[in-house]
Amino acid sequence: MANVRRKLLLGLSVSLFVTVALFTTLLAVDVYLHHRHEMNAGLNIWGYRGTVLDSKQDGEHRIAVVGGSTAFGYGVAWPEAIPALLQQKLNDVEPGGATYTAANLGYNNEGAYSYTYTLRDYAYLDYDLAILYTGYNDLGAPDRNTRVYRHESPVFTLTGYMPIFPLIFSEKAMVLRYGGDLEAAYRGKKTVFKPDSGDRFSAAALETAVSVSKSLERQLGRLTTTKPDDFSVQPTKCIEGWQFYCQRIKLAVDQLLAEGKLVIVVTQPYVSDGHVEQQSNMAAMLNRSYGDNGNVRYVNLGEAFSLDDREFAWDGVHLTAVGNDVVAAGLVEPVQSILR
Repeated sequence: MANVRRKLLLGLSVSLFVTVALFTTLLAVDVYLHHRHEMNAGLNIWGYRGTVLDSKQDGEHRIAVVGGSTAFGYGVAWPEAIPALLQQKLNDVEPGGATYTAANLGYNNEGAYSYTYTLRDYAYLDYDLAILYTGYNDLGAPDRNTRVYRHESPVFTLTGYMPIFPLIFSEKAMVLRYGGDLEAAYRGKKTVFKPDSGDRFSAAALETAVSVSKSLERQLGRLTTTKPDDFSVQPTKCIEGWQFYCQRIKLAVDQLLAEGKLVIVVTQPYVSDGHVEQQSNMAAMLNRSYGDNGNVRYVNLGEAFSLDDREFAWDGVHLTAVGNDVVAAGLVEPVQSILR
């Protein structure tokens, strides 16, 4: 019996050692990947884009920007994304005065459903104003976009640290399988591209590495919750196709107001007739709900420029640095006026 207990203890010790060694190795790789990819398409270690923010200073106005890939700045380096350009413009307008810091909390494919969770996750940043840059990722009515990317990671929900290792490797595998079209991969769009045997092998190897990483995350995930909770929602007067979208925008605004925050809701440059209808319904809802509330402002940048112009949008949706600069310029006055 004693020998059996010793063998069990030895087995448990070896298993624990292997698990800790794997976690330590993955963490070291993950931190390295964060630093390597932060400038282009990556996130910092706390899961948002750009440099890690310190504690808010006296006289600093802090802004949180949420949205999908167009807020994130897909296709440009993080200093060329809307939040970073807005921060730069605000500080250029008031040199020597109040300072402005903008946190880029956007992420690919996230829609209005994610805003309440993301804003709550990053409440510790102590932002004064939240900008909801919204619309495109909720155009799939009647389908509901309930993606909350960061909540797919038990490590993030437990610790606030955002592992990038699974994202980098899974995206590399997706690029190989979809012929370089990462956006098609995210949409699940079928393509005629057929990877050769070398690409298939490379994609499979990357996917295996991701599965190992996610397996370790699931072990940690037993200690926490991987699915976001939900809120009870009240009907709005938006038409049926946009009811869910309007509800989620209203929930985000209500949450922010309850926490003493300011809110700017922004219509992106129009991408389709459906987008115009969606935003018209949302804007009318905001006016009905908050028309006299000076802590809520709506900014319509729908006609800022045409998305067909490749100077502003490199693929007809995602903006170039020039397009992002135009949007950022359009937000300077609204931000200044609401923060006064």
